[in-house]
Amino acid sequence: MIRTSCVAALVSASLAVLGAAVPAAMAQAPAAPAAAQPAWPADQAGLDALGSKLVDGWMKAVVAKDAAALEAQMQPCFQRVSFEGAFDRAGEIAAIRKLDPKDSKISDVHATRAGDALVVTCQVAVSETAGGSKLPGKASPRLGVWTWSDGAWKLAAWASLNMPEKRPAPGAPAFAADAAATTDGSAMLARYLGEQRNKDYKAFDAMMDDALQVINFKGQKLKADIAKGAEYATVSDPVIADARGTRCGTLTIVTCNLAMSQKIGFTSLPADPAPYLAVFQGSGDAAKAIALANTNKPK
Repeated sequence: MIRTSCVAALVSASLAVLGAAVPAAMAQAPAAPAAAQPAWPADQAGLDALGSKLVDGWMKAVVAKDAAALEAQMQPCFQRVSFEGAFDRAGEIAAIRKLDPKDSKISDVHATRAGDALVVTCQVAVSETAGGSKLPGKASPRLGVWTWSDGAWKLAAWASLNMPEKRPAPGAPAFAADAAATTDGSAMLARYLGEQRNKDYKAFDAMMDDALQVINFKGQKLKADIAKGAEYATVSDPVIADARGTRCGTLTIVTCNLAMSQKIGFTSLPADPAPYLAVFQGSGDAAKAIALANTNKPK
């Protein structure tokens, strides 16, 4: 009896320990792996088709002012610039409601791959309202950067160059940002613009990824266009204000109000502050620009 009682006690104790241990072990079980990124398109036509599909989906949600669809398509790190300034994810939805967008038409889509990011520029003609006044409905440049997250392509950055004939002074951004990302992103941008200002073409070229795409007052531009333009342009010292930085994996997105005059031939850009967006891949000395948007334009 004594021997049986001891065994029973040991079994009971063991079951009690196991009962307590099982939930803890279950709690420590590894999470299900994230959905694998789909295969990249094999050629330029495939990249452009993917870019067209993503821009079309975004613009449909914008025109419908579908907050749920917009949120589903944006990364938490999302930032957007327009002539009004910079917006984060929450501010974007509020701003779209005020724009009252209608009837978008997309054209001239060009997509490039930068690591795991898809960079897309295009022209969009859409009826929009800002500050109670209608914006030009003609086609104007747009830029987007998408990355794969939670089983879908999601927008990390967006820029629009649709603006009034006379560009007003931008407002300060009404959102906070990641302090470290802001510091790092501002340093990357200052270095990139500084190399341009100093005409250190080798260093300037090294900071541009081959997939770089840019939108500015001249339209949609590639790395070769920017490198060539820098040789002929005379620019002032850049002044970066109201910077906001966010991170999406290996990407650092920085928006700011940039004051930097430029003279290219007979065309001059004023040194008035203008909203600016830059997306960098990597960090420190290895950082490379993959997407840039400059809302400044001649007066």
